[in-house]
Amino acid sequence: MASLSETFEPDRRPDGAVALHFTPAEWRHLLEDPGFLCQDDNRYLAPRRLMGVPVAIVPDHRWG
Repeated sequence: MASLSETFEPDRRPDGAVALHFTPAEWRHLLEDPGFLCQDDNRYLAPRRLMGVPVAIVPDHRWG
């Protein structure tokens, strides 16, 4: 695994909440997988989840 830059800062909130960020195209690609809904901890409607982790849909990855 590549080492992280010394200036790398993880996107963490003070309350410890974490969300995965996907663009609409990336999310749609995940939904096309026939096994997506076979997993109990995946959900495509709000509140969206992937492997039990909340998902945020963002216009692009520059979005906060």
